[in-house]
Amino acid sequence: MASATGEVTEDPDRSAVGEASPTSGFTAWPRRRLSICLYTPSADPSGMGAHMLDLAAEFRSQADVSVLCWGTPSGRRVLERAAALGVATCALPPPRDPAFAHAIVEFLTAHPADVFHIHVGSGRENFDGARAARRAGVPAVVQTQHQPWLLNPRKKAAFFRAIAPVDRLIAVSEGVRLTHERIGVPAERLVTVPNGIVPRGRGPGRLAARAALGLEPDHLVVMNVGRLMVQKGQCYLVAAMPDLAARFARLAVVIVGGGYLADDLARQAADLGVAACLHLPGHRTDARMLLDAADVFALPSRQEGMPLAALEAMDAGLPVVATDVIGTAEVVISGVTGTLVSPEDPPALAEAVAELLADPDLRQRYARAGRHRYVAHFTARRMAEDTLRVYEDVLAGAAPPVHGSVPSGRAVR
Repeated sequence: MASATGEVTEDPDRSAVGEASPTSGFTAWPRRRLSICLYTPSADPSGMGAHMLDLAAEFRSQADVSVLCWGTPSGRRVLERAAALGVATCALPPPRDPAFAHAIVEFLTAHPADVFHIHVGSGRENFDGARAARRAGVPAVVQTQHQPWLLNPRKKAAFFRAIAPVDRLIAVSEGVRLTHERIGVPAERLVTVPNGIVPRGRGPGRLAARAALGLEPDHLVVMNVGRLMVQKGQCYLVAAMPDLAARFARLAVVIVGGGYLADDLARQAADLGVAACLHLPGHRTDARMLLDAADVFALPSRQEGMPLAALEAMDAGLPVVATDVIGTAEVVISGVTGTLVSPEDPPALAEAVAELLADPDLRQRYARAGRHRYVAHFTARRMAEDTLRVYEDVLAGAAPPVHGSVPSGRAVR
């Protein structure tokens, strides 16, 4: 584990590495034990960090796993959780620090890896991690793209330089893969591995979760979980609140998460006359448990890669109202597990949420289908097994695997 200065140390309880969690372990694993380094240079890993931790949890019983992050507050939270899993960690200096690449090389020299697995969002955060891994002699370099390509075309040249040392790009959804093909990434360098999450397990129940949020048992609760940022579109959910409040006297809209838009959302609700209905509890480490408080989960994002928040809501047995954007449309099947609406359309969002708030039977039907769809297609174990196959393919130098895709949800009824 890394000290506050970035010094690398090992977790003292190495016995934990061999203990599989109830959701860990594979029916088939390579004959030799792999060493896997999971890395992100993102300042705020958030969903990427959760993704890396889920992979670490699945891999740790049968592989040597390490996690490298930039040592920001968010990055250190990821490292602390990784250390609790019993894996080696290192807090990296800022990416523009000349010592950044050297720290990666130094770590990989001390902890040789078979696979260096980079995780990036827009693609701007690479900062030559792949080249550092190559200098350290790592044989397989893989990069997961967590967001679609939506950058200015002038950024393409820098992106292609960054991925030149990368053997394979993993897209978290078919939509993300297609955006990268459209800018010229060869199809044979891309493979889709849809996101997955570990099961939440039993929650505290409706009443306890509501008590934790200061809500009453008879509230009709619409919940959103995510960073408070423009991309996540929470302002459109607030804009939909006057229509909902006019129809449902006991409405409560709960937006869980930290971020720079908290004050803006509070002012927006006050200006619209619905401040009493809006609850902003901030960042909560127990956010998945608090989902038990909700009747409907709303995800009004302007863009996604494949939203973990929607998967978490489905795992918790909630119907989802979401925007029809890349990735989300591969998770939420409109009319089966929830409703998809156009992005940036508060009236459509309000109408879809109102339909579910007014119909408990419909909520339950969507919730059951969503839970089934999560179990069938979006578990962390499936994600880890698919990711392992990418590693094996790259290490073997074989032809790239066939593009993966999420099975259609139309059969989930």
